[in-house]
Amino acid sequence: MQRIRSVVQILMMMFMIPLLSRSGILNVGFDIDDTVLFSRDVFLNVPEDKRDPLDYGWINEHDDGLSLFIDPTVELIDYFVSNGHNVFFITARPGTNGQTLASFLTKGLRFPVKVNKNLFFSPSESIDEIRYTTKQRMMKRLKLDLFYGDGDKDMIAALKAGVHPVRVVRHDRSIVEYGPNYFGNTLDGKTKKNPYGRDDLDIFYSRGVGMFGESIYPIIWEGPK
Repeated sequence: MQRIRSVVQILMMMFMIPLLSRSGILNVGFDIDDTVLFSRDVFLNVPEDKRDPLDYGWINEHDDGLSLFIDPTVELIDYFVSNGHNVFFITARPGTNGQTLASFLTKGLRFPVKVNKNLFFSPSESIDEIRYTTKQRMMKRLKLDLFYGDGDKDMIAALKAGVHPVRVVRHDRSIVEYGPNYFGNTLDGKTKKNPYGRDDLDIFYSRGVGMFGESIYPIIWEGPK
């Protein structure tokens, strides 16, 4: 009888494993800059003495008052949280004064955001003077299902981590300020390195698929006044 009970328990465990994997709960990741926050102004207002090298501690302390929450992304995050999904934030910013950024996100998103709990800092690394993303490491660790980001590096990191990438459409004012790392650089003219122009953005947007095969999240947001 004991042997029969053990066999039944093993069969039940084998049956439960796929059920757990199909629980319906998603692990969803979000980039910060130009995805959750329109942070153009905090970067443009960095004091001269903190620009070389760029002082991310100052930036993390000054989002409040300079950065704006991107409403459609906030609504999307609220949907995931309200339906019981797990939401994480992964930024390429270094983590100096990261708790201040966490507090700002907590206030704007209306749920607790904590460093190393659901907010992670993954600065890029330089190899032969070229900077490469490291976000894929955290995506794998968190076992993400989806990752929302605005830049090419976000899409590449997600693909390297085996995570479905979703590109958030940048506001036009951010494209003007930060053309690089967005479909190559649509402001740089068509070259081998940057083969897409501004007209190509409309094609990507209308088809809903980007150059890496990522989905495109077509947000409509008026931006700053």
